[in-house]
Amino acid sequence: MKKSLLALAALTAFAGVASAQSSVTIFGILDLAARDVKNGAAGSVKSISTDSSIANRLGIRGVEDLGGGMKATFHIESSVGTDTGTGGAVNNSGASAFWNRVSTIGLIGGFGEIRLGRDVTPTFYNHVVFDAFSAAGVAAQTNMMGTTPAGSPLRTLVRADNSIGYHFRSGGVYGMAMISAGEGNDANKYTGFRIGYAAGPMNVAFAMGKTDTTLGATDAMNLGASYNFGFMTGLFQYHQYEYRGNSQKNTVIGARIPMGAGIIKAQYQKVSGWRDADQFGLGYEYALSKRTALFTNFGRVSNGTGAAFTASGAGRVLVGQTGFTSTGYDFGIRHSF
Repeated sequence: MKKSLLALAALTAFAGVASAQSSVTIFGILDLAARDVKNGAAGSVKSISTDSSIANRLGIRGVEDLGGGMKATFHIESSVGTDTGTGGAVNNSGASAFWNRVSTIGLIGGFGEIRLGRDVTPTFYNHVVFDAFSAAGVAAQTNMMGTTPAGSPLRTLVRADNSIGYHFRSGGVYGMAMISAGEGNDANKYTGFRIGYAAGPMNVAFAMGKTDTTLGATDAMNLGASYNFGFMTGLFQYHQYEYRGNSQKNTVIGARIPMGAGIIKAQYQKVSGWRDADQFGLGYEYALSKRTALFTNFGRVSNGTGAAFTASGAGRVLVGQTGFTSTGYDFGIRHSF
């Protein structure tokens, strides 16, 4: 009996050590908002919309300690259409993909981190990090991007399939590089890098990327910066996309101002180049707890001749309609776990 108890205790201790060497985490973010978007003469569209304060997601990530300072990792993550119960979207080939946000496996060590699979491109990180609205909702800077000049097929704007990525951090310096194989998909041949410095109240990062297609290459470049003044965090970004001699330049200035349990968000964006437009956004978020918040946002897009950007990048637009004013507002709730 004593021997059995000792054996059981030994096995229990061993299991505890084994479980301590690896971990798997399930996480997610869900938000829903009542939204109204009006695009000039096309009128308004009222909806219950997701991704109003941040992109919805459901994910699983894991880490295994391999010893010697080496770890194996995996990360799979899906979009969640909380309003309809749908999940996933499409990949760079246009095929249905449940784990459409991230699907990677990799290694972490003293050298940094290597990831293989579908992942966010270096050039898109700045669009999220230095956006007062986290690149989501009726006032996000991504509303003013859409297709690149001359409608190039830039499917790698946000993520790239079949990629190899390298991430590192040394003191305040951080960065990443990525290359993705086309594998017969002409719009997925991406190469890019991002380098930044974050210390104390300051964060600044520069990124460049290139997508090669048989129709020509799309070159992307952006520079972002933020500074925490204590009473507010100021945000700045400049980005440029070039395709077959055409270019689009966006300048973004924003701020996040904490007020007790709440935060005010404000942002202005100017687009110039082959299309001209500007956008103003204002929002407020109130934390009910560390994981749950209420929010409301307003966005207004003023399009120049030939431009047809919309608040939230959606809503009803008449065929051939350009140069109109688009306004959008929403009120919703967000929960993370």
